[in-house]
Amino acid sequence: MKQIILGSVFVFYPLIVFFGLQWVEPAYIALALVCLAGLRFYYSKTTTNIPFIKVAGINIIILLMLSFFSNSSFLLKLYPVVMSLSFLSMFLYSIIKPPAVITLIAGTRGKLTVNSVEYTKKVTKVWCVFFLANALISLVTVFLSDEIWALYNGLISYVLMGVLFLGEWIVRKRFKANDQSDYIT
Repeated sequence: MKQIILGSVFVFYPLIVFFGLQWVEPAYIALALVCLAGLRFYYSKTTTNIPFIKVAGINIIILLMLSFFSNSSFLLKLYPVVMSLSFLSMFLYSIIKPPAVITLIAGTRGKLTVNSVEYTKKVTKVWCVFFLANALISLVTVFLSDEIWALYNGLISYVLMGVLFLGEWIVRKRFKANDQSDYIT
């Protein structure tokens, strides 16, 4: 339950920052978020064994600490950029050093066919394009108004992610129906 609550804080990060900046200095928001990020890191014992998660968590804590010491709303607003680039690096690395992230996720649901491994590699590449585009758009919004930054990073990017999930789910259903290749043992 603690993990869900702490995870929700970072899903709503753009809204927390947007509304928080209306009332307090960026340093106070950054300090509160550093404490929450530390708690999330502490309570997520299962995911902190994954090197990428550790690196992403450390990057976020460093970014928030820099924001705290500089009292910078600019640095606070870079969080979505850092997260997208972190996911991009993890997905890219998994393509270079297989198995791909989506292959690992699909493999937890049962045996994979030869074709499905190739399919999941392609899906991983699609997510790489999404994370790169999202990072670039998020970076642009940092230089725009706080309202536009919060709208894109707190709503539009999540809607786009949902559309990608839904589109991939539809394609996957069609792919599975037509996949006649052998299972990998």
